[in-house]
Amino acid sequence: MMTLLKYDFRRSWNTLLAGLVILIIVQLGLMIFVSSGVTANVLGIMAYIGAGVAVYVKTIKTYTANIRSYNRRLIPVTGLSHVLSPIIFGTICGLGLLLISLFHAYLYITMKLGLDLSAYIGVKISAAEIWSTLFFAGWIVLFMTIIIFFSISVAGTFRWKTGPWIGIVTFIVLINLLSWLENVIFSGKFSPNDLFQFTEESTGISFSANGVIWADGRWGTTVFEMALAALLVWGMVYLNNKKVEA
Repeated sequence: MMTLLKYDFRRSWNTLLAGLVILIIVQLGLMIFVSSGVTANVLGIMAYIGAGVAVYVKTIKTYTANIRSYNRRLIPVTGLSHVLSPIIFGTICGLGLLLISLFHAYLYITMKLGLDLSAYIGVKISAAEIWSTLFFAGWIVLFMTIIIFFSISVAGTFRWKTGPWIGIVTFIVLINLLSWLENVIFSGKFSPNDLFQFTEESTGISFSANGVIWADGRWGTTVFEMALAALLVWGMVYLNNKKVEA
């Protein structure tokens, strides 16, 4: 596992470093040359979102390249390692980007605006709700990644040009089938739209969570998705070992 992960980082290090430098230059440029604070903030947030999307795309491209790499198949590791390595790679890169954005926001609020962080952002949720919200958001990204990886593995079993289209159809079918099953089994109790509530006040921005404490079937849907994710991972390992050709 660690050998594969080191290989992924070594192969992508120059790209990641170049992206970080570009992100820093963009943020400095916005701070120096954009006079409107609102415009600079919006563009700065968009830059971080763009960087996050780029990291996610890089994770998907890493998995796609790895399952067809002949050299990777020569490494004496299990098929599961080939699935987990790009997921861990994307997780580390995503967490690094998140920490950079949070540090940037902290410096902007406390140093440039001269405001107390607790007064600027009113957090009205408990520690348990914060952790469950983070877990839920992280699980959404992870589960979506697993579905995309499985669709890529299905597409990789077809060598002709219809492979990518079969992968797209697989992804669409899985998403719609999952939505239908969850609504049938759990009566549509799960709704991501109920998670967050942002309100802008004169003292700053208030953030609160609505029912993030895994009630009303949320634990049930998560356990169901975990079981399905385990099945999809098993399917990926089988397809990568038996069907996908380098």
